Amino acid sequence: MAKQSVNVLTLGKTPLTTILKLAWPTIIEQMMFTVLNFSDTAMVGALGAVATAAVGITSTSIWLSGSVISAVSVGLSIQLAQSVGAKNYDRAKKVVGQSLLTSLTVGILLAAVFFSLHWHLPIWLGAEASVIPHAQAYLQVISISLLFNMLSSVFSSLLRCMGDTHTPLKYNFTAIILNIIFNFLFIFPSRNMTVLGFTFPMFGFGLGVSGAAWGTALALAASALLLLFSLCDKRREIYLSLKKEQLKPDKDILKNMVFLGVPTAMEQFITTSGQVASTRIVSTLGTVAVAANTLAVSAESLSYMPAYGVSVATTTLVSQSIGADKKDDAMNFGKIANRLGFCAMIFVGILLFLLAEPLIRLFTRDESVIPLAAAMLRIVAIAQPLNASYSILSGALRGAADVKSPFFIGIFGMWALRVPLALLFVFVFHWGLHGYWIAMIIDNMTKGALTIFRFKQGKWMKNTSLGGAVEG
Repeated sequence: MAKQSVNVLTLGKTPLTTILKLAWPTIIEQMMFTVLNFSDTAMVGALGAVATAAVGITSTSIWLSGSVISAVSVGLSIQLAQSVGAKNYDRAKKVVGQSLLTSLTVGILLAAVFFSLHWHLPIWLGAEASVIPHAQAYLQVISISLLFNMLSSVFSSLLRCMGDTHTPLKYNFTAIILNIIFNFLFIFPSRNMTVLGFTFPMFGFGLGVSGAAWGTALALAASALLLLFSLCDKRREIYLSLKKEQLKPDKDILKNMVFLGVPTAMEQFITTSGQVASTRIVSTLGTVAVAANTLAVSAESLSYMPAYGVSVATTTLVSQSIGADKKDDAMNFGKIANRLGFCAMIFVGILLFLLAEPLIRLFTRDESVIPLAAAMLRIVAIAQPLNASYSILSGALRGAADVKSPFFIGIFGMWALRVPLALLFVFVFHWGLHGYWIAMIIDNMTKGALTIFRFKQGKWMKNTSLGGAVEG
């Protein structure tokens, strides 16, 4: 690879083109992950509603691990981007150096915690008796993948904050292809397959739901290794060295990582714990409702792609602008990104509403599940524009080291709105799964409105740079 500049503030001719150049590889990457999610859900869905419910009942618990992964990713990548903006490349190299040991240490601990809980979580979450053993088998294996998920996520975030969005796209695409192949091998038993009139034997381990977990774990391991090798490439302006000097713990960087990461982790942990509580509410509605909820969440992930890509680009651009002491540019990037994401998600929301049932049919043939899951997509389509604002402007605020605002807004939305309203709508008004999803869009739309208000206030511009990040 040719050496390229890690400073991306003038990547395009205008702020809009700069955002688009940074965002599109991440959007494509998210599209590929959606294809992966589709294939995973469709393959598991082919095993029946019990298998789908087994994955769904454990998914929100696994999302809790994302709070820790995000904490490390945010805590390191924002420091890296601010250092790059300030042209303090020595410090940037030190930040990259902290990524390997930190990710390994935290990732191993995370995997160990979830592995130790795999037997109990499905029972605590109220899974039906027929679902419990499948959920336990899935969770046992997927907990191992959390180490590789940590490494892959952190390395991808660091590369994106150096303006390299193509490498994570390339290697995560490789992981997606591997995951699909592994799923075919691990989920289904050996059988005869017919393609274009030709019949041939296909080997398979026949592990069912746990086979999907093995496919994910092995694919993430491959992605983590490829990204590690890329980050170690000495042709980069900033690269990871395995020498003792770069890997030596840096107290200042670790302190900043905790400062940035803890509120992010707390936000996601508390929000996801609310999702776990919501899953417990949904589980009282029966296996069909749990399966419909799982499929609707999977299909809804389509709508997140544009907003997520723009959010990642915005975090990088705001962080580098702050490091370069260009706060007006940071504000401008945030405003343009928000307008872009809001308009894109109006279009995506319309598609989600109109194509709800065809999308669900990609996942399952179970006619008892399809109408209910499609109805949930039509409900959530309404909230997509404001949900995009929440994602994009939260990324902007974090890039400016304002990690507390998304924290408080996220907690308010989940625990003051979604969970109480879900309890009211499901158990008092008896609206069933519709009630839970209505509560969810009220939460999402309110968070979007509050984040727009916070960003436009501009108070986050007063204290933005991190200690040491801008020192030459």
